Amino acid sequence: MPSPELSRRMFLKISLGLSGAAALIGLLKYLGYQPVPSAPTHFTLKAPGEYAVGSATSLAEAKAWLFRDEAGLYAISAICSHLGCTVGFLQDQFECPCHGSRYNAAGYVLRGPATQPLSYLALTLSEEGLVVLDIKKVVTAQQRLAVPA
Repeated sequence: MPSPELSRRMFLKISLGLSGAAALIGLLKYLGYQPVPSAPTHFTLKAPGEYAVGSATSLAEAKAWLFRDEAGLYAISAICSHLGCTVGFLQDQFECPCHGSRYNAAGYVLRGPATQPLSYLALTLSEEGLVVLDIKKVVTAQQRLAVPA
């Protein structure tokens, strides 16, 4: 039995039909697009008094560290200033696992390739008296959230 040949006209019809179907699928995906919700920028934490003087608390979801010294609470970003990897805090130093940058406990560069210190992040109190971290607002290294006695 001879195989039927596909005419140019039939080939063109099939090609146009497939192109139209692909375009329709693309259009439906575009019209039904649901953007990924943006990551939170504010994190509500515990009451200030729940953090002991000398404590270092990892805030993994916020990619930050919360510290308390005699002057109060402060937060340092855990995002390396070199290429944005998440730094760890161990033995009073931050270390980037990606390229080896090291920072002292205050976030200042000890060893590159990073050239900029880690960012200090804003802390405020909510109406309920809880600590609120704003990871989009950078503050000076001297700024502290006072802890009521």
